[in-house]
Amino acid sequence: MHIFAFDPEDYRDQYQQQGWAHIRGGIDPEFLAELQRVGRDLAHVEKLDRFAIKGKKEQALYEFPVSTRYPDEIFDAVASVCGLERDSMTLSERHIQLYEPDASPHPQAHKDRFPSQVSVGLSIAIPEQSRLVLYPYDCRELNPFNAAAALIRHLQPNELPEVVLRDAREVEIADRPGDVVMFGGSTTWHLRRHAAGAINLYVKLNDFDCDPLGEDPRTAVRREHTLETLAAANGGPLDGVTVKVSRRLDSIARRLTLGDLQEVLEASLYGSEPFGITAAQLRLLRGAREAKPLDRLVEEMGTNGRSREDAFADATRLLELGALDVLAEA
Repeated sequence: MHIFAFDPEDYRDQYQQQGWAHIRGGIDPEFLAELQRVGRDLAHVEKLDRFAIKGKKEQALYEFPVSTRYPDEIFDAVASVCGLERDSMTLSERHIQLYEPDASPHPQAHKDRFPSQVSVGLSIAIPEQSRLVLYPYDCRELNPFNAAAALIRHLQPNELPEVVLRDAREVEIADRPGDVVMFGGSTTWHLRRHAAGAINLYVKLNDFDCDPLGEDPRTAVRREHTLETLAAANGGPLDGVTVKVSRRLDSIARRLTLGDLQEVLEASLYGSEPFGITAAQLRLLRGAREAKPLDRLVEEMGTNGRSREDAFADATRLLELGALDVLAEA
């Protein structure tokens, strides 16, 4: 079963010139029928209450049929249309969105979470009056947070979308079932007007190896490989391994404690409790934003008077906590 029914090269120039592409009838008819079946019965997928926006929409994790060439067909199409690096393509979200009957007809605009370099909307059931609205020409600053609501919480009153978009140029898309829309989700303010009853599958991707929610099937495989590598080392040296910051790392924060306002460092994986890290471990995380052999990472970050054994122990600790991962050999 194919997912798409279009030639990506036909839409590459459109996306590059305007920052979005509306592909009418872009979903393969057989796959659209499958999506509509799932849309009629959300009991077939795992509901994600933690992502739901009260009075707006319910979200559910979508499992692609094994008969599709998933995720490769999506990676191939999006990399081609949007000019991303195919080899580093990463899926960061795959949610069915069902808008509630009482969804606001004129909701606040939002930007998708940080890993949504490109958001791909597959229209499943769209009411006649519903419209997807994009603001691709103004206020294209990146949402640096792993939640749309987190960006809104950090904005000052004069920075809110209802203020900065007052005179912005909008694009109103009258999508129909079977259509595909691609746009820069984390940098583009967008909303859906008259959304009540609409159903979409949103697939969100990037080419910088970021998957905080763990929804790319290869993310769990990488973590399993890391744990197997640690188990095989059995507390000994991790010879010849290449490491990188975990796809699931959510944030690193400096916190001031009560009382004496002592500064502490902590890191967290998405959806998990934060854990304490040291300044030396922070240096390792900074250095591992690009994949590097562990030996080289330790050498580049320096030991600051500590032994190399201590530096390798720090790296092992970060691997155990999930802040770093070991990459499989190509």
